[in-house]
Amino acid sequence: MTFKQAISKYPLLKAVYEQMIIKTPMGRDFLLNFEFCTSKDVLLKHYSLIQDTQDYLQSLTSNDKMLLECELYDIHNIAGSLRLLQQGEDGALDDIALFEIKAFCLACKRLKKKLSSLKSEEFCFADLQEVISLLDPEGLEVNQFYIYPAYHPELKEKRQKFEEYKLQEHPQTNTLYNEILEIENQVRRELCQKLLPFCQCLQEELQRVALLDVCLAKAELNLLLNLRQPNLTDEKTIKYQQIFNPLIKQILQKKGKDFQPIDIEINEKTILITGANMSGKTVVLKTLALSQLLTQFAFFVPCQACEICLVENVLCSIGDNQNENEGLSSFASEILCLNDIVKKVKSQKTFLVLCDELARTTNPTEGIKLLNGFISTLAMGRSFAVVTTHYSNISADCKRLRVKGFINKDLKAPISIENLADNIDYSLIADNSKQAPNEALNLCRLLDIDQDWLSRCE
Repeated sequence: MTFKQAISKYPLLKAVYEQMIIKTPMGRDFLLNFEFCTSKDVLLKHYSLIQDTQDYLQSLTSNDKMLLECELYDIHNIAGSLRLLQQGEDGALDDIALFEIKAFCLACKRLKKKLSSLKSEEFCFADLQEVISLLDPEGLEVNQFYIYPAYHPELKEKRQKFEEYKLQEHPQTNTLYNEILEIENQVRRELCQKLLPFCQCLQEELQRVALLDVCLAKAELNLLLNLRQPNLTDEKTIKYQQIFNPLIKQILQKKGKDFQPIDIEINEKTILITGANMSGKTVVLKTLALSQLLTQFAFFVPCQACEICLVENVLCSIGDNQNENEGLSSFASEILCLNDIVKKVKSQKTFLVLCDELARTTNPTEGIKLLNGFISTLAMGRSFAVVTTHYSNISADCKRLRVKGFINKDLKAPISIENLADNIDYSLIADNSKQAPNEALNLCRLLDIDQDWLSRCE
């Protein structure tokens, strides 16, 4: 799974991606094509580069940071020109392509100077002065290119004569023009031949720019969302202290409110979370999915501290699974999704499985049976799993947690949804009871639902 595929599947991950400021086309391609990574060594290397970049960013003045951003915004992707060059056709590159290569090399030279304080050798740009000299025979180092007179001893004289001939309407004007074109084409062919040995180096510099751009964007994201470097562990555990949902936190901060972070530890035994409606169970699942995805796409994560075991993939059944285009009901779609999860879990690979209100679209009697069977089947594999439910009397072996719930038991109706949320403690606490909280009717009362309706319910 590439990052591009992941953001099309996980809206929360896409929302985080949309807050990133990628400045180069190479950087965007690098990020979108990055594969979900299961290599601890590869991820640790990326984390180190991001931290180095973040330290560097924090050392810059606002003006220096702006100049660095402008430098990156101006860099074009020369990969297409390099491919043409390697194809070996005479004069394959026109003046625009030669200009872009020159501009790219000059930008790398400036970046090399700007980034001298970065520790990582991955950000140590090569010396491209030889390429610059080929494309800048006058040594002015400005972002422009044409076939300079310095490339050929006859070029200056012939160009001057051509201008005179044009004014005089001389009969040899066209002949002279064709002679100049031939010299210019010869110069381009010679330049292509001289540039060919530098193709590999220039491709490596393109990758260096892409990596730098992505690391800068991730570092800026860390500072914006207060993300921390994940601690990868070989132990069979996923453990968070003060994990939070960065997007919801932003929304609440704009309203002058705080997001309540939570602690959670997931081991080999499936976690079953119960709690009242509106108590944040779904948010917990989506935040766990986001954090695991961020970790394995080489991002930092939204928490105070963590220990994260790498998994093969994140498997989710969250939200309405109805697929009207295929003629499937919510129940059928959900069951097919859960069946796919079961098959993958039974392969004995390690996954993170997250299921919200499993089998909620059928009657409680059968729903409980499906939930019990699902949890028991998960025990046959090696995956981590968190499942939420409103069902009571779940007999399967699992670790039971409950959202702590209302802080003030004496709330009086009517109360707004926002104020209701302010009165809920979202902490997860151990709960060995097999009885799920019965808060739905109480919530209806607090929200001042029609009294006739409520009285008939009771």
